[in-house]
Amino acid sequence: MTQVLSPRLQDVVDALPLRPGSRVLEIGGAPGAAARVVTRMVGPGGHVLVIDRSAAGIATTERTCEQAIANGTLSTLCASAENFELPSDVPPFDLAFACRVGVLDGRHPQLFDAALLCVSRALTPTGRFFVDTGSPLTEISVPR
Repeated sequence: MTQVLSPRLQDVVDALPLRPGSRVLEIGGAPGAAARVVTRMVGPGGHVLVIDRSAAGIATTERTCEQAIANGTLSTLCASAENFELPSDVPPFDLAFACRVGVLDGRHPQLFDAALLCVSRALTPTGRFFVDTGSPLTEISVPR
């Protein structure tokens, strides 16, 4: 199935510094539209983890990304951006991004620091984090 993204989401995906084999964390990624495209871009050696606070959204992502999940290039985690932890057997990520996630785009500033700490813990020491608050993305410094 060919995935067509909205122009806004396509601009975000195009702006990400993706490389074959990259491990990518998408925060607030349900229903999986961007994740399907990113999974193809990072190839079979890469991996995308979609985190979303909505159980219904995660279920939809699992349905729409069934093939990528089956071949091991995509996984999901039902959790909030400000309160997630990677399972101990999941290696850290090279890159994280978030689109329209209220705790990261300024709509819920009281939760921003907690979310940023969770993201920083999920990244490699050189991992990068992007939020759709720029044209189209802003790179956010994470605590190291």
